[in-house]
Formats: sequence, structure tokens, C-alpha cells
Amino acid sequence: MNIQLTITIAGQDHPQLINQLAAKTHELGGKWLVSKINRLDNQIVGLIKVDIPAETATMLKEAFNRLTDLNVRIIEAPQAAPKGSIESLKLKVESSDRPGIVNDITNILDDIGIEIVKIENYRIGVADLGQALFIAELMVEVPSEVNVDQLLEAVQQVEEDMRVSVVE
Repeated sequence: MNIQLTITIAGQDHPQLINQLAAKTHELGGKWLVSKINRLDNQIVGLIKVDIPAETATMLKEAFNRLTDLNVRIIEAPQAAPKGSIESLKLKVESSDRPGIVNDITNILDDIGIEIVKIENYRIGVADLGQALFIAELMVEVPSEVNVDQLLEAVQQVEEDMRVSVVE
């Protein structure tokens, strides 16, 4: 029987690190289902979902945890419960920036029952306006009973000048 592990890594990057992690997983009969890994200034951060035989999972955990330059966290992923009818949408949010804006957006989505799968946000300073522009892209799962237009309208209420759109 196979189990699924969710592994997070963060720390010092070095040549062949990702290859070493993938090779060890393969050697123990596992496979990477999903991975998101980023490098920045000689550092690495990643999220890896692994499917592996239950009898070799402990060996994989030990191998990953032996890497001294990495902080590793491994949890057994629960079996996914069957979901009702869900639509995946990519939303783009643009607004003037202010403290708490991400908190307000995520609270509204949570109140409506929208699950955030991924969120990326950044700020751009606009010298002519003397302020920063907030931009976010979210991948969300929307239950079929939620009206998308009403969802967009609800999020736009966070800030007077906020624009929210569905990205194709």
C-alpha cells in the first residue's frame, strides 16, 4: 500500500540538491506527484508531494532529514475526501496597497466558502501617485452553488478602488 507525504524544504541550496532528493525518492519506490521549488540568493524553498510505498516511507523521511543544510518537515497527507461540484478559477486582484489587505481578502473568501489553492502577491511603488499598488493572483476552488459575479463583487468591497477579475 502506498501513502502520500507532503514535504517542505527550506535552506541552503547546493548543486544537484533537487536531483539527489528525486533520486532518493525513486530509489525507495516513490514518485513526486507535485512539486513547487524556488531558488533565491543561494537559498531554496520547496513543497513536494510524494507517493511512496508505506514500508519505505520511514527511510525516505530519514534520508531527507539527514540533509544538514535544509530544514525539512514531512507530514503524511490525509486521503482526500470526495468533493462536490467545484470550479477552479484564477482571480487577479489590483488595488492601492494598505496594511491588512491580504487578511481582508482571505477572510471574505473564507466566509463565502472559497478554498484558496494558491496565492501570489506583490507590491509596486508608483512614484507619481506616492503610494504602492497591490497585485495578487489567486487560484481558488469555487463550489457550484456560488455565483461567480457575486464572488467578484464581494471581494471588490474590500477596497474602494479594487478591481477583481477572472483570468482565463
